[in-house]
Amino acid sequence: MSRSTRVLILLNGDLGKGSSVRGAARECGLVACADGGARHAAKLGLKPRLVIGDMDSLPARLPRWTDTVFLCDFDADTNDFEKALRFAAERGFKEAWVAAAYGAPDYALVNFAVAERWAHKLSMRFLGEPEARLLGPGRHRVALSRGRRVTLISATERSRVETRGLAFPLKNEWLERGSRGLSNKATGATVVVKVRQGRVWLLA
Repeated sequence: MSRSTRVLILLNGDLGKGSSVRGAARECGLVACADGGARHAAKLGLKPRLVIGDMDSLPARLPRWTDTVFLCDFDADTNDFEKALRFAAERGFKEAWVAAAYGAPDYALVNFAVAERWAHKLSMRFLGEPEARLLGPGRHRVALSRGRRVTLISATERSRVETRGLAFPLKNEWLERGSRGLSNKATGATVVVKVRQGRVWLLA
């Protein structure tokens, strides 16, 4: 996908390696902060075009960003991440790269669930350790180092999956939500995942 259809969304969780987020910002057409994610933008020296949410987690001090839009959304039925995704989808973005999605288990689980709900609108990639990609129907090539730990988890009740480049391949088999896809290993520089039905998280 092109840079113009990709958005970087900074959440309010653990940031991880800031250098990778700076690099991601250069590859995205829009940098947006979901409420408290603005603190990460300030720390990294990034200037977001958008800060969206109910504004209950903003730091006390922020840089005087020019041309940054603060969009208040007090919808109690959606969290700030979902508000950012809705904004991006309504404006034609096709891919969301998400930083600082991890933290406490409940925070991370909710963010994964929100991503799954919006996967029909936006391709999803969570930056960090591990990096997580939500793969929909189709053939996906993922560059990884040899020996890298790889986990596949069905994001739907079950998914039909075929893989190449893993120590324990799947051959057009059903992958259910559970532990079968846990702790595989990349056997080369590229892993190919063909999702025939459903959606699958790849964590590496």
